[in-house]
Amino acid sequence: MDKTSRNMKFTTFNCKSITRSADCVRDLCDNCDIMALQETWLLPHDVAYLGSLHSDFAYTGKSAVDTTAGCLLGRPYGGVALLWRKSIFQTVTVVSCKSDRLVAIKIDYVDCSFLIFSVYMPTDSADNLIEFNNCLSEIIAICDSTGIESVFIMGDFNAHPGERFARELLSVCSEQLWSCVDIELLPRDSYTFSSTANGSLRWLDHCVDEQPLCLGVS
Repeated sequence: MDKTSRNMKFTTFNCKSITRSADCVRDLCDNCDIMALQETWLLPHDVAYLGSLHSDFAYTGKSAVDTTAGCLLGRPYGGVALLWRKSIFQTVTVVSCKSDRLVAIKIDYVDCSFLIFSVYMPTDSADNLIEFNNCLSEIIAICDSTGIESVFIMGDFNAHPGERFARELLSVCSEQLWSCVDIELLPRDSYTFSSTANGSLRWLDHCVDEQPLCLGVS
């Protein structure tokens, strides 16, 4: 297939334990080219498990668990990852991110380069706003340092439309000339999370991009 005419498919999924959701992730990989994962719940020494999910995909991932802090009580938490189809994306560089809430890769593809981020933001609250903005600032800094304008940021932003984090996200998008494409294109009653506790429906996951003409992404 001619790479220049290929329509690439990106998927984002908050898996809430990659080990329990492995079969679902494999099914999603069968129908996409890049997968952004959040809440993998992996310990640092288990991150390599991501490489066993699908033989057609390479990976990078990060644990949010600090195992140097002593005994771990309860289940692991957080964690982000990116998987990409090896046959399509053959020149991929893992980009260093300081925050445990971010992973990123740089892809050289045909005649252009682009950045992909998987993000898992903190819960929307006034106390977490600084961390939310710090994550966005790190993404902006990485984009500026690489000089790459083509960016795809996918994941769980914990940003429901009309609320604090969503307003902040859209403000940054406006400043950076990014598009929050799901909010722009999908119906207002869309949702990505259904609470098992109270049945509430929330639109927390988003795809932000600034894409060049050389890419066709769905």
